[in-house]
Amino acid sequence: MWAVAHRDVGPGRARAQPPEDPVEHPPVIHALLAAHVRRQQRLDHRPLRIRQIKPRHQGPPAQRANDAAVQPCQPLWVRDLERIRVLGSLNHGISDARTAEAEILLGPDLADRPDRLASLQRVSAHLAEVMTRYAALLRRGEDRSELVRLQDLWRAHAAVAERVAALSRDGEADQGILLFNGESKITFDAARDAAFRLTLATEARAEADRGRAAAAIAEAQDWVSDLMLGTLALFFAITVYVWRAISQPLLRLADRMRRLADYETDFALPDEKRPDEIGAMARALAVFRSNTTELLESRKRLAIQSGALSTALQKERALAVEQRNFITTVSHEFRTPLMAIDGNAQRLIATKDRAKPGDIADRAHRIRSAVFRIASLMSGLSRALEDTGGNLRPRMRRFDLAAMLRSLCRYYREIGMSGELVEDMSDASLEIVGDPDLLHLAVSNLLSNGFKYASDSDPVRLRAYPSGAGVEIVVEDEGVGIPRGEIGRIRERYYRASNVGTIPGTGIGLSLVEEIARRHGGRLIIESEEGRGTRAMLALPRDGALSSPEPEHA
Repeated sequence: MWAVAHRDVGPGRARAQPPEDPVEHPPVIHALLAAHVRRQQRLDHRPLRIRQIKPRHQGPPAQRANDAAVQPCQPLWVRDLERIRVLGSLNHGISDARTAEAEILLGPDLADRPDRLASLQRVSAHLAEVMTRYAALLRRGEDRSELVRLQDLWRAHAAVAERVAALSRDGEADQGILLFNGESKITFDAARDAAFRLTLATEARAEADRGRAAAAIAEAQDWVSDLMLGTLALFFAITVYVWRAISQPLLRLADRMRRLADYETDFALPDEKRPDEIGAMARALAVFRSNTTELLESRKRLAIQSGALSTALQKERALAVEQRNFITTVSHEFRTPLMAIDGNAQRLIATKDRAKPGDIADRAHRIRSAVFRIASLMSGLSRALEDTGGNLRPRMRRFDLAAMLRSLCRYYREIGMSGELVEDMSDASLEIVGDPDLLHLAVSNLLSNGFKYASDSDPVRLRAYPSGAGVEIVVEDEGVGIPRGEIGRIRERYYRASNVGTIPGTGIGLSLVEEIARRHGGRLIIESEEGRGTRAMLALPRDGALSSPEPEHA
């Protein structure tokens, strides 16, 4: 069945034309039917783009009219498809009408002729309706000449077909056949050709609409592509802006917060001047940094103060211990010579009538020795207190050191110190600038230590001789000595070696000697070996260069 011809016509390829049916004058009905069937087969074998589609509107005429009124609101491509569907129904209806007309005329059963007449009328009414539907699909201002021509030609053919049907009802079949093969065929071919031209025109309009739609789609695709590229570029720009303006500052602030949490405050805040929320966060972080800095400074000050307090507390505790030890030692030191004085005095009183002069002299020497020990102890304590308060100031003057040392040796011999004192003085001049009282006290402490820590049978040696621009005073003994690991601490005030046992002492002698040597610009050198004795050397400059002499008062 023929519907719509080719839409795409290229060079060298002609559009399909309606077939030219040969003029047939068959003598019998079967020859006419065979010719009609062959013609329909030729039409059906033509390549078609549009196949027959059932009419969309199967409802009452009012509904179809309403649907047709809505059609102009549809898109062009929907309207073009609907037109092609309608043209398919139109072409099929035209073929069906010709077939129905032939059946009315040539049908073998005369009793079915009324039904075939009714069928022809229904087909004619359907064609009129299809043409009306097609007219409703035309756009305003669109060319309607092909449709009007088709309608006119079809009405002319419908009139001829009514005449053929009338002849068939009246029993004039031969006249009807002649009319069917003559005028009816001519009007039918003209109507079919008009339908074919309408199909070509519709196909051309659809092709133009497709071209415009394709152009619109291409333009839309270009616009969408440009929009997508613009969107991507905008997204990239927004991403870069967000990264630089928001993410990086936030990451920097997070890093500064982590560093601040680790008590690191030496960092910059480049976003502090920003007027937005990040700037507010940076300024708040700056306040936190300032508070943290103050807190750290406070902690440092507290740590320093705590350390100072701890050190002061330790010193106070050490001082309290030293004071207790000092008081205990001083009490013992005073008690021993006082008991010696008291014992010898009571002995003299008890034996005053029968005592021999030698015994009296011996007791007197012992009393003098005890008094000397008390006087030395008092002098050492007094000087130690002056040194502790920073008031130990030597009264510098020039004097003969050798004469002072010889006087000191005679005094030790007169008070009857146990052990032998061996002195070795240089014949050269030993005049120096210094404080005779302080140097007398220093050498006396060294000699007292020598006698104290040596046995009665071991001698104590005192030597003095020039050495370069100064003099050296050496006191040697063969006593208990000092342990090797304690020599460095033996100069500390109140410190006593661990091997002295019950030997009396205060632990201030050597510290006082070293301070006197330092005040005179000299130094104290101690060499000792435990169990073999000690060698103490006092090295002094001749001119007392490190101290300025104070004037003596009358």
